[in-house]
Amino acid sequence: MRPFTLLALLILTFAACKKDDDNEPIDQTLYASSGTDAGIYDRSGRFVLLRGVNYNVLGDYWQANPSIPATKPYAASDMEQMASYGFNCVRLLFSWSKLEPQPGVYDMAYIQSIRMAIEDAARYDMYVMLDMHQDAWGKYIATPADSVCTNPNKGWDGAPEWATYTDGASTCSPDGSREGAPAVYTAFGNFWNNRNGIQDSCIKAWQALIAETAQYQNVVGYDLINEPGFGAVSTEEAGAQMSSYYARLISAIRTTETSIGAAQHIMFFEMGVGIGGVTNLVLPTASFTSDQNIVFAPHSYFESFGSLPFTIEDGFNLFDAGSNLFNCSFFIGEWGFFGDPATDAAKVKRFAANEDTYFTGSTWWQWAQAPGDPHGISWDGNSYGATSMHLVELDVSGNLTGNVNPFYLNILSRTRPNAIVGKPETLTSNPDTGEMVLTATTTKEGTTELWIPNRFGNPIITGTNATLKELRTVSGGYIAEVSVSGSYTVNVGF
Repeated sequence: MRPFTLLALLILTFAACKKDDDNEPIDQTLYASSGTDAGIYDRSGRFVLLRGVNYNVLGDYWQANPSIPATKPYAASDMEQMASYGFNCVRLLFSWSKLEPQPGVYDMAYIQSIRMAIEDAARYDMYVMLDMHQDAWGKYIATPADSVCTNPNKGWDGAPEWATYTDGASTCSPDGSREGAPAVYTAFGNFWNNRNGIQDSCIKAWQALIAETAQYQNVVGYDLINEPGFGAVSTEEAGAQMSSYYARLISAIRTTETSIGAAQHIMFFEMGVGIGGVTNLVLPTASFTSDQNIVFAPHSYFESFGSLPFTIEDGFNLFDAGSNLFNCSFFIGEWGFFGDPATDAAKVKRFAANEDTYFTGSTWWQWAQAPGDPHGISWDGNSYGATSMHLVELDVSGNLTGNVNPFYLNILSRTRPNAIVGKPETLTSNPDTGEMVLTATTTKEGTTELWIPNRFGNPIITGTNATLKELRTVSGGYIAEVSVSGSYTVNVGF
């Protein structure tokens, strides 16, 4: 069955047990609201749009060639450069394998590096989503160099070696996909079955990290697990396994937050991507948690790669339906295009237009990819690029070359509201001209905040029931504070 069709069927199947309770705001910098006003809000009740990038420099990746780094070195200047394009959110990847290298032993130096990144992001007014990242289970399921098979599997990132139980299954991939190797989906199956308590350990690792980071006001929340796979089970069993884990993890995180006197953070939850090595989209059950501070966080690569005959617009329609199932908003944790930027820019513009239509936040995949990243280097480590360009370019040593990707950055940095007073109604933003039109309705006066890039010159801000209060110059652009009331329109032109 086609995965996209399966997702539609799952949404219809679970719709009958959808939650319908609205939650009250909580005392935190940002929180998620459910129900008819589903979205992410700040303390003053403004609707917040988070737009940013994935940042993988703290990830623990397999290296095919020891002399070619898989990531760039961490640098606070990355945060500064991101902010200059108007990004206000970083999906910060971290690896369980680095967090807990031995059972019950947490690497405090690694935790400190995560804390440093959070603090640096705060200096540039950026929120951080902590993402326990994994791809194809982890770096310890690479096909050995002396193996003979048609499709040897690269290693990737995620779980520590001590939590990797493959039961002797083959690391060779029958179809060449990274999740197709029996060793990969066997390891996933053992995780969901809590083999030797490894799932319990993962939950405790999350708690150890949260105990050290939950007090930061710019930590928006937690992406519970990236793109999980499952063993050779039914779709129903996979959904039940995911639901159980999410419920246990959310409860444990809430316990930790309470124990250290921290506010509750948003829980970003994804869908599963494969069962028994075959692509299948898996959703948790609609009632998997009673917690209301949640956001559905799928990934969108429609028209980007793969053979799925579905459009960018199809993806937004289905993600919207999925968020309705869970009675919450949706946030696209990963999306991107990997062909010729000059050609793919048209697709990025369509994606951006849909983001604005749905008032959806997202984080682009990714800020920078080193030539030694498993996505780019060959299994034997002998084939790799001299440079690699995502939004910024890295050389073979993982250092910035100074080149950037204007085709994508000019779209991603388009004019937008950061925080909207009242109920958002319509938003259009033209990345080619910088023009933007926002309509919303509020029952009380307040200040809507805008980001405006400076590449078009000095902005002219007009509107109905909207008055410019302050225009502040920042790196790369402007922050506009606009006083609004009633049914209002904000226009940005040049």
